[in-house]
Parts: sequence; structure tokens; C-alpha cells
Amino acid sequence: MKKVLIIGAGAQGTVISWVLTRADDVSEVVLGDIDPNRMKEIVETNKSKKLKIEKLDASDVTGMTKLMKDRKFDLVVNATLPKFNDQIMEACYRARTNYQDLATSAYFPGGDRSIPVEELKYAKKWEETSLKGLILAGSDAGTTNVMAREAADKLDEVDSIKIKDYAITESEKPIVLWQPQTYLEDLSSPAVIWDNGYKEMPPFSGEEEYDFPPPIGAKGKVYYHSHEEPLVIPKFIGKPVKYVDFKMGEPAYMLWKSIVDLKLMSEESIEIEGKKVTPRSIFLKLLPSTPSAKELVELVKSGKLMSRLILTVDVYGKKDGKDWHYQLWTEGPNSTAACERIPGASDVSYATSVSGAIFALMMLRGQVNHTGVFPPEVFNEEEREIYFREMRQWGIIIHKRAETIL
Repeated sequence: MKKVLIIGAGAQGTVISWVLTRADDVSEVVLGDIDPNRMKEIVETNKSKKLKIEKLDASDVTGMTKLMKDRKFDLVVNATLPKFNDQIMEACYRARTNYQDLATSAYFPGGDRSIPVEELKYAKKWEETSLKGLILAGSDAGTTNVMAREAADKLDEVDSIKIKDYAITESEKPIVLWQPQTYLEDLSSPAVIWDNGYKEMPPFSGEEEYDFPPPIGAKGKVYYHSHEEPLVIPKFIGKPVKYVDFKMGEPAYMLWKSIVDLKLMSEESIEIEGKKVTPRSIFLKLLPSTPSAKELVELVKSGKLMSRLILTVDVYGKKDGKDWHYQLWTEGPNSTAACERIPGASDVSYATSVSGAIFALMMLRGQVNHTGVFPPEVFNEEEREIYFREMRQWGIIIHKRAETIL
């Protein structure tokens, strides 16, 4: 029987803890966070006797190391802010505990373009100790990476991989279904693409109208967005690729552009009534927090929230001398169905964190046959089959369509 520590009692921790506590081969799930109230609310919603809580400071390497050694966890899932990746990975290394996260906080640490994301700084010493560090293991990045590898393995040559995230949200009041600080930082940062090398594109550039398949079933505009897939896929997809990008969109996407254009995300201090403040600190303070599990249940039950997400991956290349196009996309529960299946989940947290939980179960069950630090596009065919099968069990279907290009 396996024991897991989840660090972070937010939207991701809610869903990951639910899925893991329902696994027969997991005996204990410990949820660690600095906020006891958020943890208690998740326990009240989850109601599994396997779920325990532990007050934990994600910046305290010594404290986390001691907890990991004392409790002998088989895996630590980092579901808190990416700014704590370094501290949590260091604690896992000291405790010799396998690690998983869902996002990164730093691209090209120290300006070194041979290390595209910060977690890969640990690659050598983790490989030397046979530790497993599965990084960027959510939906996007995560599921999208596995989808990209699924298509790339079918081709002799890969020309391009184009990934899109699109959501439609209807809410009576302003709502942020993902950690707002991380989302806005990504929106206001240059987007890195791979075009035979890394290149930066301005925020909100690269406008494209894309015809999304069901469950969206409509055209929507997407834009370059700062994300991890173009950073790691060219390094780990298993064969050369000429071009990789990531674009995101939603009907209200250009509202966020107005916020950035008005410099509300600026970190330059301004003086207001004799006090120096940054526009960014004021704006983030005024933004509504991501709804708690109980709040989300109430929003969905009252009909005040409806949201639907889709991820698409288009891969172009050559097979047997012919040009091919593979299109893969996700079909998962909308916000109502997600919250009915896992109380407190939205469609966004469900997609991201069910994916993360399936990755975690594969790590716990010895179904991930890699050591060191690696993203999920390293998965071979057998690993991908397990992943897609487990996702279907939780209502997330990966569709695939292939066509030759004349």
C-alpha cells in the first residue's frame, strides 16, 4: 500500500486528494498546507478516512525533509505555487522521495538555454540516485505532452506541433478558476515558441481563429501564451521537430489584454496619496480568490457558473513519404458534471488535477519506467495506453483523427 504527500490545499489539491483516496492501493494521503482552514474544508468535502492533514510551510526545506523522512512517503505531489518548486524538490532529494509537479515558475534558469525549465537543474543528481521526478504533469502541460508524443511516434518526421487551450465560462460575477497570480503572470509575459530554436513572441500576438471540435463545436480566437510545452517538447519528444507553439483563448481573452495594456500588471512603483505601491499588487489584491471547494459547489448548484474547456494538439509531419496531419483533442466534464463527480471541482481543476492524479498513480504503481527528471512526453506506447485508459475511467476522453495532406 502506498503513501502520498500532496503539498497545496487549493483547487488542485482538492481534486488530486479525491482521486488518490479512491484508489485501492493507496493507504494514506496527507495534505500539507500553511492554511489549516483550507485543509479542513477539503477534508469535510472529501470525507475519506485515508485523508489526513499536516500544517506545512512549502518554503521550509528542513521541515519538509523531516516530514518526508518520518512518514516515509512513496511520492510527493507538488500542487502549490510553482515558486516553491526548488524548495520542495530539494526536500525530496534529501529525503530520497520521488517527486511530481504540475507547472514550472522559471524558464531558462540563470539564462541557460540548455536548461529550459528550472526543475531540470536537478536532472543529473536525480539520475545518479535513481529518483523519479515527473514534471509538468497536469493537463497542459501534461496531457498535451502525451498527446503530442502519441502523434509524433506515428510519423517519420515531425514538422510542427501546435497546442491550444480554449475555454468558455459563464458566470454572474467575475471569477478566476485558476490561480490568478500564475495566470496573469503568464498572460503578461512574452511567449516562448520553438522555431528551430527558442524565440520570444509578444503577449497577445499570433492571433488565430481555430475551428474547435465538440464539445466546443465552434470557432474561437487564440493567441500565443507563455507556457511550458514549447520549452520541453523539442528536447524530449524523441525526434527532431522544427516548430512548436502554444496558444490560449476564451471569449473574454482580450479583456485581459486591456488589463495588461493599462499597466495593471506593472511592478513599477507609483505614488498614491503619499504611499508607494505597485499597480500589480493592488490589482492582485482586488481580484477574487479562486473559489474554495464549498464555494464552487454552491456556485454550480445555484446555476451561477457554467464552464467548458478543450485542449487540442495538431501535429504535422511525414510518414512513408506522404504529408500527414494528426489532430488530438480532449472531451471532459463541464463545470456542472465535474462538480457532481468530485465536489468542489470545476472543469479546469478537474481536467488538470485528474490528469495529475493519474500521473501520480502511475508513479506509485511502478508504471513510469524512467529515472531522473523528465516531462510526460517521454512516455512510450505502453505508458501512454495506461494513461489514456485511466483518464477514460474518470470521464476524460482523448479523441484522435489522422488525414493525409494532398
